Amino acid sequence: MHEIVVGLDLSVTAQAALAWAAEQARLTGQRVRAIHAMASPATYIATGGSAPLAVPFESVDDSYREAVKAVFAAVHPEKGWELQFMPNDAGPVLVAESRSASMLVIGTRVHTGLGRFLVGSVSHYCLSHAHCPVLAVPVEPVVTTRQSEASPSRATTADDTPLAVS
Repeated sequence: MHEIVVGLDLSVTAQAALAWAAEQARLTGQRVRAIHAMASPATYIATGGSAPLAVPFESVDDSYREAVKAVFAAVHPEKGWELQFMPNDAGPVLVAESRSASMLVIGTRVHTGLGRFLVGSVSHYCLSHAHCPVLAVPVEPVVTTRQSEASPSRATTADDTPLAVS
């Protein structure tokens, strides 16, 4: 019970979750075990924001695995920290691994419509079924300022969604 389990993929939200878990582990003297779960017999890999693409688990290329390893390495893992690749849907894998964890850390994503139907919500599944406390780490929108003649300035998120300013 002295480890923090964190779900990891290449998303910005998972990277934020890993960074938070790494900082918490350093503060509390725990180890981190990052888990990259891929559904088997088909793995769903995000394709630039469009619908997921199903590929066999065994055919996930080395460059993809290396990219996940690079995300893990970016937090400068301490001795004893671990990255595991597991075949299965992320929600059930993370919940099963939460049995031996002091905390489960996951990123949050906003899936709507068809994306939520196809992929589901790993964070919702984990929050509903985990065997330990769960921390869902959101990523704050990146704020940019744009100049135009009609409006002297307007704040938007990275995807150009207007940001409400109060």
